[in-house]
Amino acid sequence: MLNDNFTYAFSNEAQNEVYDFIKNLHQYEKIEDAKTLENDDCPTFLKEIEEIRNELENGKRIVIVRPFTDLHNKYTIQEQRTISWLLGNVLGDPLVQNEAGDKVICVYDRDRNASMTKGARYHQTREGGTIHTDNVNVPFHWEYLVLSCISPAMSGGENILVNALTVYKILKEKHPDVIAILEKNFMWEQRGVADATYEAPILTYNKKGEPMFRHLRPYMESAHRKVEMPLTDEQMYAIDTLDSVIEHSDNQYRHTFKAGEILLTYDSQVLHGRTCFSDELDAVTIFYYK
Repeated sequence: MLNDNFTYAFSNEAQNEVYDFIKNLHQYEKIEDAKTLENDDCPTFLKEIEEIRNELENGKRIVIVRPFTDLHNKYTIQEQRTISWLLGNVLGDPLVQNEAGDKVICVYDRDRNASMTKGARYHQTREGGTIHTDNVNVPFHWEYLVLSCISPAMSGGENILVNALTVYKILKEKHPDVIAILEKNFMWEQRGVADATYEAPILTYNKKGEPMFRHLRPYMESAHRKVEMPLTDEQMYAIDTLDSVIEHSDNQYRHTFKAGEILLTYDSQVLHGRTCFSDELDAVTIFYYK
């Protein structure tokens, strides 16, 4: 059931189906090796995911799945990660996330000295970064973002969510000249996936005529520098105006994720970001635990 604040709770029946399915899986080293759901597996869970899909595509475009009941006592960390893997595979085919070919990557601070300005990817740092969509470092379009929280940061890490349909409405009413610029091609860096760039607009439209955004300012600026094609004054004006709308507090929903919560968005119609965070001084990654 979906509540007004975007949260969804799977029914007890759906949760029990997933529990039985995961506990009967053979051992696997990588999440990608886990068996995925078929039509006869977990029928209630599959039905409820379709409710989530409808909300993502036709409703609020944002769903925050509440933690499964008694999560930490019933599931290992590896099994907790498997829940979101199963969910994502029902929604579609998971995409390769990096040059290593991984389809599941962990978001954590690899090194306190790492920075996006030094070439690190967003998920590898503790930095807040800019509000963005994820579909920026490959030229083709994907649909859904799936992000699960295994353990929240010691401090900070507040997530920021912005409905891009609201952003477009504001731009259309107050800054129509910006829309025309955003519809033109910009350069994009394929950081973390390939040593290449490509051209694409920030703003396109789907078959229903709805706006679809592609936005991550640092990757775009670095791509223009790489090809020695500086952003024009017109392009900078359009990006600055877009960011000013995105970063206005009236247009944001903020949420600090708890362990076990899973965020799903329709990526091209929801921009997201986070505030900077800090882990414990002696923190270790989840790979130390089974």
